[in-house]
Amino acid sequence: MKQPNRRIDARRSKYVPPLVVLVVVVAGWYALAYSLDNNFASGDGSALIIPPPHQLFVGLNEATVDRIAAATWISLSTAVVGFMLAIVAGMALGIAMSVSRSLESALWPWLIAIQVTPIIVLTPIIIRVAGASFGARLTVTVLIAFFPIASNTLFGMRSVSAALHDVFTLTQASRWQRLTRLQLPAASPAIFAGLRVSAGLAVIGAIVGDFFFTRGTPGLGRLITFFFQDTRSGPMFVTALIAALIGLGFFVVVSLLRRLLVSPWHRP
Repeated sequence: MKQPNRRIDARRSKYVPPLVVLVVVVAGWYALAYSLDNNFASGDGSALIIPPPHQLFVGLNEATVDRIAAATWISLSTAVVGFMLAIVAGMALGIAMSVSRSLESALWPWLIAIQVTPIIVLTPIIIRVAGASFGARLTVTVLIAFFPIASNTLFGMRSVSAALHDVFTLTQASRWQRLTRLQLPAASPAIFAGLRVSAGLAVIGAIVGDFFFTRGTPGLGRLITFFFQDTRSGPMFVTALIAALIGLGFFVVVSLLRRLLVSPWHRP
């Protein structure tokens, strides 16, 4: 009888605290919405600043839903493709720098410079050079997302035990065998830690960068700005929640991949 009770207690400790936080957040949301002056000063009684949860979908007509769907596709495709490119670029740079100290010394200061420069500073320059195109959106996303992958790949590759390297030396393993059978598997926990960070950054890059793209079909970032300027708080919050859900989806996918590919081989 003790075993089932332990399972029930484990489930409660896992699910009850997040549910409590959710209730507190919703209650605070309602309190904030009804405490703001002139929040419901519109003629139809809809919220002008922050809509309470039950009014989120007020003002979502068919045209608005179609517009949000189109913007979601643009931001989602930008984030997905940009994240994939960031993985390739980040891992390639991390592996290359782990092999060559001179290359690391040459590239690392510039990678730091790109990382610490706010993306809103780089985005207008990228648009001027590449135009308001899908390629420019991808460039913004890759620039903001690749650094955690590169740094964690480099850290993981450099953290492999010297004793394991000695074993591969004794077996006369080639550089490719050492890379694929020792260094990358051993570095996989660090690499996936970087991937989880970059997953969220890719979504941020796709949406924040969109604020500067004034041509073509808008993504979620520009649509949020449009609804804000049009004082349509319901559609604005729905669009923001969709952006948050995309970021959460990226994080969940990377976490699942880590559990499938890394956890069976790297037990804590």
